[in-house]
Amino acid sequence: MAVLYFFREPETLYDCASFICGLQFVMCCNGFSGRGTGFAITRWKRVYSLGMAGLAVLVLFVSLSGLLGSEEIRNRMAAVDKMVLSIAALEVAMSTLVFVVTVVSLQAAARRHISIYVRLSAMDTLLMRDFGASLNYRKLLRKNIVVLVTVTVLYLGAITSAAIQMASGHRTLFLLSAYCYVIVTGGPHFTGYVHMSLVELLSIRFRLLQKILSPKFLEWRFPQRQLREQRVRQAVAMVQELHQLIPEINRVYAFSLWMSMAHDLAITTSELYIIFGMGVASMEEREDEEMQLNLKREQHKGSRVLLGYVALCMAAPLYKLLIGPFYCERTVLEARRCLRLIEQLDNWYPTSPATRQLVNSLMCWRLQSRPQFTIGFDILLNRTVLTMFVSILVNYLLILIQFAMTQKMGEHIEQQKVALQNWIGI
Repeated sequence: MAVLYFFREPETLYDCASFICGLQFVMCCNGFSGRGTGFAITRWKRVYSLGMAGLAVLVLFVSLSGLLGSEEIRNRMAAVDKMVLSIAALEVAMSTLVFVVTVVSLQAAARRHISIYVRLSAMDTLLMRDFGASLNYRKLLRKNIVVLVTVTVLYLGAITSAAIQMASGHRTLFLLSAYCYVIVTGGPHFTGYVHMSLVELLSIRFRLLQKILSPKFLEWRFPQRQLREQRVRQAVAMVQELHQLIPEINRVYAFSLWMSMAHDLAITTSELYIIFGMGVASMEEREDEEMQLNLKREQHKGSRVLLGYVALCMAAPLYKLLIGPFYCERTVLEARRCLRLIEQLDNWYPTSPATRQLVNSLMCWRLQSRPQFTIGFDILLNRTVLTMFVSILVNYLLILIQFAMTQKMGEHIEQQKVALQNWIGI
């Protein structure tokens, strides 16, 4: 495929994951990188991650302070709705906090993070050597490239275009603050995509083990009884290993992913409010006086352009916010299918005491281990969490709209009072 012309053919799991983990390292989040034989943590990689993260935050606030010191920028801000300014200030503060928490938490869990890839790579070696499995690393790498490049182009293009559109005489400061904002928000965004990639790696291996544990494949591939029982034990051990990796992924990503999704929810709500506000402004434009119509049309044209940029910026967090829980729920369902197949092993091979003992021990282990993907303080990451997010989003959006409508109503009442006082000559 054309998207792989500039990438080496992936031969190992590390080659497949190097692209997405490399992007996460560039965004100062994970503290490790590598390919081929494995990932590595070095002192210089730590220094780069922490130093560049601090520099990005520092430059962001310095450039914003420089912009706020301009008389022209202050005049333009004075004409903007106060609620929108509050949302913008909240977004800068919250995105910075989420970025710092993500960097610190993932740096602290870097070795545990690498151990997940080490255990998956060892499992892949067994699957290819003992079961003849063909793991299509190329397909997964191509998917990661297409998704991440598309999202990156949309996100970076929208923010850069908006900065150029708004920059009148301060283009350097606008672009500098825009690119620092991309780093600050892009790191947590990429963290969500890396989490989805890990979840998908588990799902693929659960589906592969379902095919391996089917009686037709076992009898065809391993006709000798002793060898077949050995391979069944290996497959069952790999199912347990994949189940044990779920809480490991939770320990690495639970807190940073919770903060990132809370930020995504807040920014999505804020951007929806901005879109609603622009729609209300376009409706009020038709009620203005005729002499101000041309000026309002120019402002509305700029608002439509800004609306397009806002919609593009929503693509990355919305995709991650909506797709991530489905990935997690599908992986848990695939894991349960594997366990159901293992339960049937003693029915398929009733004359094998070793198989019966293996099934009984697995059932005892299953009663004690029911892993689920979680975020934050044990919040289940599945389809039901989307219902909670949508409910919070709608309620918060309604509150913002109510405040905005109350503010507009107060302004209209004040204008009517002034007009009445002028009419009666007070």
